[in-house]
Amino acid sequence: MKICLLFHCLCESYEDIPAYGQDLFVSLPDLRSMIEELTDRGYRFASLEDPGRDTVSITFDDGYYNNLLFEDIAQAYSIPYLVLLTSYYIQTGDPFPWLSANGQSYEDYRIFDYYERYQELRGNHDGEIPSDMVRPMTFAELGTMSESDLVEIGCHGYYHQPLSRAFERYVKQERDLGMRCLEENLGITPRYYSLSNGMYTKGVMRELLQSFERVLSIEGRPSRPSDRIIHRITLSNPNITSPLVQQIDRQLTPLRRLRRAVRTFNRMHW
Repeated sequence: MKICLLFHCLCESYEDIPAYGQDLFVSLPDLRSMIEELTDRGYRFASLEDPGRDTVSITFDDGYYNNLLFEDIAQAYSIPYLVLLTSYYIQTGDPFPWLSANGQSYEDYRIFDYYERYQELRGNHDGEIPSDMVRPMTFAELGTMSESDLVEIGCHGYYHQPLSRAFERYVKQERDLGMRCLEENLGITPRYYSLSNGMYTKGVMRELLQSFERVLSIEGRPSRPSDRIIHRITLSNPNITSPLVQQIDRQLTPLRRLRRAVRTFNRMHW
């Protein structure tokens, strides 16, 4: 069984995290425990293109500065990982809206039209300087990160626009602006694209697969080596939900996998 895990924010201790967006944070001790338990079960940590069975791939979405904390763990356990960037915030240094002091939750932005309303939203955050705990990485920091032999950089769009049916008209802008930003500032052409809030339609998926080797969702199912759509398992703060390995096990129960397969079928046949 090949599984792909999605993380957002890392912290050394839960005492350090802000009052908002706490569900997005996972501590380094919890992460190490998960790695060791999955290894004891016979899983091997590998890249997405590894053809082997029983592999685990690790990804990070958005591009938080705190993702830099993973490199020491990656080196210690020889774990390749994928960091997928929402380019606008990396480029401008603007705070991520869902982690700003006056922001809504990550899930609330599933129905937000960034192309129509972001400047209005940005005005609400004028003068706000995000702390290192929640700020985006800079391109200089990403340049240093990309020197690691274990990390690969991917695209997570430009504004973080969900590409549900209501907003699928933005798919080319999200793709093209995001890719251009990474090419101009890091000199890379990303191979992978992760969907903001996991939202997509058949048309969105068809368009993205023309430009990327694989597209990553958050529907929480295992994959095969030949799959070009990877349905990741999203992991969140164990203090709010449950231990990380329990979160994984819950997502892999047969009933949940069946429900997600039906959901994927419906999205791809709308």
